[in-house]
Amino acid sequence: MFKALLYALCIVSAVSLKVVFENVVQLSGSDVVRMDLRVRKFNRTMTVLNGSFVVLHPLNNSLQLTLDLFHSRLGNQQFNHYPMKLPSSGCCEFLDNLQISYKEQVSVIENLPAIGECPFTPRHVNMIDFAFPQEVVSTVMPRGLWKALVTAKLDGKELVTYYFLVKGYDDF
Repeated sequence: MFKALLYALCIVSAVSLKVVFENVVQLSGSDVVRMDLRVRKFNRTMTVLNGSFVVLHPLNNSLQLTLDLFHSRLGNQQFNHYPMKLPSSGCCEFLDNLQISYKEQVSVIENLPAIGECPFTPRHVNMIDFAFPQEVVSTVMPRGLWKALVTAKLDGKELVTYYFLVKGYDDF
C-alpha cells in the first residue's frame, strides 16, 4: 500500500508542474523593436500575454539573439544564473527554428515571418491570449521564478534587451 502511494505521489509531482507568465519588460532597443506586451490574468489559475512585437526596421541574420536563464528558487527575485548553455543564432534562424520545433504552440501568434523569409519586413507580430505552452515544460524543471533574458546584438553592440518572468509551481 505504501509503495503504491509513493509511486502515485511521484507521478503526480512529476507531471503537475504548472508554468505561468509573471511579467514582460523591455530594457532597451525600443527604436528597433518595440514590445507592446502585457501579462494579464485570464482566469483564476492562468495568465496570458496580450499585445504585439512591433518590428520597426527590416531584420536579418546579422542581428544575433542570445538567451540567458536565471532561477530564483524561493521566488523572491534573488536570481542565480542557470548554467544551461543555449547557442546564439541569427534573428531569422531563431524564428525559423521556433516555427519548425514548436509549430503547434506558435500557430496562435499572428503575422510571424514565413519560414525562410529573410530579411523580413517591419510588421506587428500579435499575441492574443497567449498562454505559456505547458507541453514544452520539462518534468525536471525546478520550481520557482525564472527570468529569460533575451539580448539582440549587431556587430557585438547590444541593440535590444528584454526579459520574461515565468513562475513554475506545483499544481496539485
